[in-house]
Amino acid sequence: MIEAVAVDIDGTLTDERRVLSPVSVSVIRELEVPVILVTGNTHCFTRAAAVLFGVRNFVAENGGVISSDDRIEIVGDRKICDEAYEHLKERFGIKKFDSRYRLTDLVLIRGFDVDAASRYLESLNIPVDLVDTGFAIHIKNRGITKGTGLRRISEILGIPAKSIAAIGDSPSDIPMMEISGFPAAVGNAHPSVKSAAMYVAELPFGEGFAEIIDHMRASGMI
Repeated sequence: MIEAVAVDIDGTLTDERRVLSPVSVSVIRELEVPVILVTGNTHCFTRAAAVLFGVRNFVAENGGVISSDDRIEIVGDRKICDEAYEHLKERFGIKKFDSRYRLTDLVLIRGFDVDAASRYLESLNIPVDLVDTGFAIHIKNRGITKGTGLRRISEILGIPAKSIAAIGDSPSDIPMMEISGFPAAVGNAHPSVKSAAMYVAELPFGEGFAEIIDHMRASGMI
């Protein structure tokens, strides 16, 4: 049995233009089990989304911020990401998006060689990773992922990770899918995400999320 559902936002509950699917709101509000939002978005954005969905638990900034019933845990170190960015800016001319609301990571403007930048940071022994969420490139603390964030939420809720379903579309979602009991992908998901899933929806975006929930109900999982 599945006791909670963890779900990404961009590309899973929204389309490629970040337009929210109305059906995803209805499905989440009607679910009988807790829903956990797990996203790369900022804490303030995710908190607003949580209110919209009627959700009390979320993971923001790719695992860097944990929130449960208005209690916040900041587990990432923004200073390390700022240091990495300064090196990248000097070496590659990389620019960042406005990050004033980010507590633990940074978001970079596309148009640079991510692999080369990652190798450069590795040579400097700076413990960060560059992660492509499909919507942006993030600098985040190494070892902090959506998987570590979901595991912490599972501890807070007292629900084993293997009793949580995890639904996403981007490679950044794979860490949470790997620790979950039922990993699933929406129809527009990256091939690597589909390979990591036990169920792949035929429909994309929010409609695909609704299809996955319907499948779980039909299978007696929830």
